[in-house]
Amino acid sequence: MVFAAASLSEPFRALERAYEAAHPGVDVVLNLAGSQLLASQLTEGAQADLFASADTQTLDRVLLERPTAGPSRRVFASNRVVAVVAADSPLRTLDQLGAPGLRIVLAGPEVPAGRYARAALDQLGIRSAVEANLASNEDSVNGVLSKVALGEADAGIAYATDLARSPSLRGIEMPATVQVSAIYELAVLSPEPSEEQGTAFAAFVVGDEGQAVLREYGFSAPPPN
Repeated sequence: MVFAAASLSEPFRALERAYEAAHPGVDVVLNLAGSQLLASQLTEGAQADLFASADTQTLDRVLLERPTAGPSRRVFASNRVVAVVAADSPLRTLDQLGAPGLRIVLAGPEVPAGRYARAALDQLGIRSAVEANLASNEDSVNGVLSKVALGEADAGIAYATDLARSPSLRGIEMPATVQVSAIYELAVLSPEPSEEQGTAFAAFVVGDEGQAVLREYGFSAPPPN
């Protein structure tokens, strides 16, 4: 069982197919949801071979209660945040997100995407103005995308990779002065005898083939140590 952040849904489905094709008889089962929801499941006793989180903080929380032996943690990808609006939206600049009367949706402050979004808004100096327009806090980045796509919000902040799977949305890029990178980290959690399978899938994700799949879906290589 592989627990993976919602923003990893598409690449991890592709990784599942590729891994199963290379390992006949192996069935990779995915549980895809917001990182903090997966962390809550894991700390409440859910069993998983591997957890791939959209940040290191959420993984830290899980490993405090479920320490894992050996060097099983690996940073495996990075991403960036963008503002998302409907393709036909008149909004063009980030400063406009603080205009009175707009409906803004963010992932909750306890969600990796929400923390990254607020860090970016802090660096832009517009967090207070944008949060004054906050219509809702979502459990995952998928909730942000859904609200904007359905017209229930005028704008949100999500990951750049999300735009490829959301053709009705358009991105407003952060300036180069915003130094916020989403760092994805995984850890093998499974006890024996399934630890070997978790370790093998983790190696596949961080290996050349896995990294090629992640790049295909818009993710960047992990930052250098």
